[in-house]
Amino acid sequence: MSARIFSVGLAIFAMLFGAGNVVFPLNLGREAGSQVFFAILGLVMSGVAVPLLGLVSASLFDGDYKKFLNMTGRIPGAFLALVCMLLIGPFGATPRCITLAYAAVRWHIPDLSLMIFSLVVAALVFAATIKRRFVVDLMGRILGPIKLTLLLSIIVLGFFAVATPQPSDLSAIDAFYKGLKEGYWTLDLLGTIFFSGLIISSIKANSKKTLSSHQVAMFGLKAGVIGGLLLGAIYTGFCLLAAKFGLQVAGVPKDQLLSALATLVLGPRASLLANATMAIACLTTAIALTAVFADYLRHELFFGKIQYPYALLLTVTATFAMTNLGFAGIASIIEPVVVVCYPALIVLSLGNAAYALWGFKYVQPIVILTFIGTLISNFWPF
Repeated sequence: MSARIFSVGLAIFAMLFGAGNVVFPLNLGREAGSQVFFAILGLVMSGVAVPLLGLVSASLFDGDYKKFLNMTGRIPGAFLALVCMLLIGPFGATPRCITLAYAAVRWHIPDLSLMIFSLVVAALVFAATIKRRFVVDLMGRILGPIKLTLLLSIIVLGFFAVATPQPSDLSAIDAFYKGLKEGYWTLDLLGTIFFSGLIISSIKANSKKTLSSHQVAMFGLKAGVIGGLLLGAIYTGFCLLAAKFGLQVAGVPKDQLLSALATLVLGPRASLLANATMAIACLTTAIALTAVFADYLRHELFFGKIQYPYALLLTVTATFAMTNLGFAGIASIIEPVVVVCYPALIVLSLGNAAYALWGFKYVQPIVILTFIGTLISNFWPF
């Protein structure tokens, strides 16, 4: 059982660790400098604790995101589901993963076009997700260990380089707040809410006996803690590495930070390892997100009237189209939506956990109030 928990924990890590999980910790470390430990604290709170909250809360609803979101009401729940799916699917996080993988590969093949690369990746993602039930096992047993090994190799080798974090203009409070913000933009809370169904299905399918809802939730919690610890370890390593070499990579674009740091610390040849790591990290997350969105598209938008392979083909095609906007273009589209919806989802996760455990009855009003308050504070002209 413990080996299975660890395997699922690796799968959770592999699913969540994508484009934003590479870019934002590195950029945070570069900007935080000598205040990096305060920045890491903020990042772990919003980038690890909040997604873990979402996983546990969704697990208490047996991984059924419809039940989870419908605690706000049937119509608001359906709206939230659509918005969240678009954000983690072909109009947000998935093409963001592919564009970052492209930046890694292009570091070594400058003449490679984004269109050709995204077409090849779209075909690979389609092939990897055509058998939906194998996605978690693929993540936990194959891609997860490869990803983790490569990421740890870069961090460990980088720490042998002689350098110290540069003095920062940020105060400790500013660095902590910046860490909170960067963890916020990883969008991992969305991932855990919707990945929970895949994870729980895998837990049940691989169990030799029938598990109760409580046992499944506890299994998911233990696996989630393992996945969260791995995320936190990689975040910490990336932040510290970027803080040590902040001056040397000051002008490097966000999506090329890992490539630049690897080249600086390990040399041009060894940077191939770093870029392979980034490409694999992004590919594994894109696979998981694609499987989740295709399933949603089939059952919720087409009401089961099309087969999964056709829903998958539509998902991959839309992802391919969005990918060609580039990293910055994708970010400009998803940012306003995230600003409005993400705080309400955090409150929903807290409220739903309180409902499942203690019978809390006011989930809908606190989520609606949070949404209205966020909307006013960000877009109302004062």
